[in-house]
Amino acid sequence: MRILLVVSSNPFSKDYATIFNLVKELVKRGEVIIFFTGNGAYYTIRPETEELKKLGARLLYCAHSAHQKGIKETLPFFESSSTYNLSRLMLECQKVLSFN
Repeated sequence: MRILLVVSSNPFSKDYATIFNLVKELVKRGEVIIFFTGNGAYYTIRPETEELKKLGARLLYCAHSAHQKGIKETLPFFESSSTYNLSRLMLECQKVLSFN
């Protein structure tokens, strides 16, 4: 099963603990992809997000959102992506969860 988490909330919200705990369980059921967009682009500069990668999640971010937020360089374990790719992922994944 492919599971997509779309995160548009900022990393200072209470969502991070929920996302971490969800990913910890969901990777046991299949592939987990997390797409960071909007204010979620700030996660790309937060070192604690490496925990999500170590759990086995694939971490994507909207390059346009990062550019809008003034983020010039992201952590190396993030993959640059686009909202077009997000729309394709939404069709390909069996479950989509959104954090806003």
